[in-house]
Order: sequence, then C-alpha cells, then structure tokens
Amino acid sequence: MKKRILALSLAAAMVVGALASCNGSETPVSSQEAVEARDVALVLWGSEDDQDFLKEVSATFANEYAASHEDVKSIAVEVKIVGEGDSATEALKDLNAAADVFGVPGDQTGALADAKAIYAMPADVATQIKELVGEATAAKTFYNGNYYGFPYSPNTAQALYYNKNVFTEDDVKSLNTMLEKEGVEGKVLGTETGAFHSTSWYFTGGGELFTGSDKSVCTFDQDSVAEVLEFVQNNSEKLFAGSSEDAVNLIKDGGLAAWLAGSWDAGKMADAFGDNMAVAMLPKVTVNGTEYQMKCFGGVKYYAVNAASKEPEVAIALAQYLSSADVQLKKYTDYKAKGKLAVPTALALLENATIKADPVATAYMQQGEYIVVQEPVIPGDWWGDAEALYKSIFNGEVKGKDAIKAEIAKHVESWKAM
Repeated sequence: MKKRILALSLAAAMVVGALASCNGSETPVSSQEAVEARDVALVLWGSEDDQDFLKEVSATFANEYAASHEDVKSIAVEVKIVGEGDSATEALKDLNAAADVFGVPGDQTGALADAKAIYAMPADVATQIKELVGEATAAKTFYNGNYYGFPYSPNTAQALYYNKNVFTEDDVKSLNTMLEKEGVEGKVLGTETGAFHSTSWYFTGGGELFTGSDKSVCTFDQDSVAEVLEFVQNNSEKLFAGSSEDAVNLIKDGGLAAWLAGSWDAGKMADAFGDNMAVAMLPKVTVNGTEYQMKCFGGVKYYAVNAASKEPEVAIALAQYLSSADVQLKKYTDYKAKGKLAVPTALALLENATIKADPVATAYMQQGEYIVVQEPVIPGDWWGDAEALYKSIFNGEVKGKDAIKAEIAKHVESWKAM
C-alpha cells in the first residue's frame, strides 16, 4: 500500500507546476527541493451517509502518505458533511472556505471549470484516470479539452430487472427476443414515462440532447430516432409506460416481466420480484435491420480538487487514493454489509470475484459504457414537455415514422429556444 501511495503522490508532484498553469493558481513546488517536514491539514467533503467510511479511509491515507514522505510530518483530514448535490454550489460561494477535495456530479463540471474552481488534470494524470475507469467513464469528467477528476461512483439511470422464470440470460440480451417470447403473461417490459427514463429511447436511436452544453445540438428528430419510437409504438401492447409504483404492483401480480430502473430502486425491485429477480444491462434492439444498444441518462460522481487548495499535491493524492480500486472495493463491501449498494467504477473490479457475484453491481457497471451525460443546460420546462411528447407517441396520438419525426422536430425547435 505504501509503495502505491508513494507512486501516486510522486506522479502528482510531477504535475503540480502544470496544474498551476492550467488553473491560474500558484502551487508549491517541488519534491525536488529539500524542505523541512510540515504538518498538512486538508478538508474533505462528503455526503452524510459517507461520513464514517470517508473518515476511516482518509485516516489510512494520511498515515501511509506521511510515513512515506520525508517532507510531510503528519496529515490531518477533516471530513465535513457537504453532499455531491450541494458541493459545487457551496464551493463556488467561496473557494478559500471550500474543501480541498470534494465529490461532485459530472453535470457540474462545466460550471466549476469555467469558474476555475477545480484543477484540470494534465495528460499523465488523465491517462491514469482512463486506465482506472475506462475512457467512457473518464469522459464524464471531460470538459473543454480537460479531465477534471477521479470517478468513484456511476450515476446510471437504468438497468434491466426481470423475472428469471420468464426470461433467460440470453433472452434479455435482445428486446426483440423478449417481445417475441411465447407464454409471457401481461406486459413484457416497462419504463417510466418521465423524461429522465423515457428519453432512453431517443438516445438508443442515436439522438443527442445539448451535447457539450450546446443548446443548438439536439438531434432527436433524425430518422433513426423516429424509427425506434415507431418500433416502441408498434409494440405498445406488450410494453408498459407508467410510474414505478404501478410497475411494482404489476410485477407482484405477475403482470409485468421486466422493468428498467436506477440503482436507487434496487431494494424496491428485490421486494417486487422476490426470489425471481435477475438483473442485466439494457438489451439491444433491432429496428428495420439495424441493431441498437439501448442507452440511458447517466453520469458519474468524482473527486475534484479545489484550485485554491494550499496543499494541491497532497490533495491530488488523496482524491486519487479515494477513487482507487482498493478503496472502491472496500466501500462496496462495507456498504453491502449494511444492506446498501455502492456501485464501483474501476474496470478491474469487473473481474473481481465479489463484484462478479453481484449481478446488480455488475449490470450498472456494464451499462456505464452506454450512458448519456445529463447536461446542466437542460431547462426546467423541458422535462414536462418531453414526457408529454413521449406519451403522445406511445399512446398512438401521433402515428407512423413520418408523423413522429415531424412532431419531434416541432418540440426540438421549442427546446432550443427555451
């Protein structure tokens, strides 16, 4: 463990000068100079649920880092309650009063980066991030040519929960197979009508929504998207569109064989399906001879480093340590023992025996390669309008590919003007 921390911190030390130029803030340099050992104090923000865990692992980091660095006498990491949902807002109020390291959702990257509030990671550190979590997940921290942090948790809107007495593992690889399965009682598959979930059909067809926070980029009105939505419409008798509460009741009564849900609903799904529950990543769907991988909204939570930190080298090492595969596995194991789910991001853990034995964690990790980042520029009015559009298509109020495409195009123009 000590050698690993030493390697990480030396990598951090090599890029401190580059970090200063990237972010416009001065940082102490360097590990090449002989300096008197100092006491280091850091502040780490985390959610209320994560307090005990973060205090434990940050204490381990502090002891091992100090023991392996002659220029550091001791490290004190103070863990405070500021959850990922509030961290960007709180940090931007006063960077000097903010934590050195804090968890942040990927959709806040643009605001923090534009304010020069967090460090952009130089190429060698970005390479380490991509090696740890894969390029698709690392890209969720990417903005304006830079990577900004260390992903530790996916935020994936959907995985496929299904009745294993109805479908096999091979069946659920293809939605077409599921729909064609004989003997299915009730509905085959359901999803919520809310735009956070129903938008997955547009993404599956290749549609983009304000990519790169550019509101001029919305391609929901392309042919492939209209074809996927027409496919949904043509199979609406076998599909369910409604609320999660209604879905739970249908599942319990045997009227719904599969449901798309976020990781936060894992407990609810276990209760609904009981011993018959199985989980997989979203299936593929073939429409007019073209095969599409189903996609959904998603993102990551990652550790960012405050550009105003007085100890950027140690702060970077702490952020990297907290997101390491070892710590992610410990978090998964500790939380599992408490009946909670902490899905990791480290690619190496996909081959870990403990993770592989958990189909829920595995499904969300696999789906993580096929998520679309929720851009921060989505207007509040968009959600209700997008839901109404989906309902009109699903219910057959707008029929056929051409009509669907034309109706979507009208909404796209209004969304761009919101």
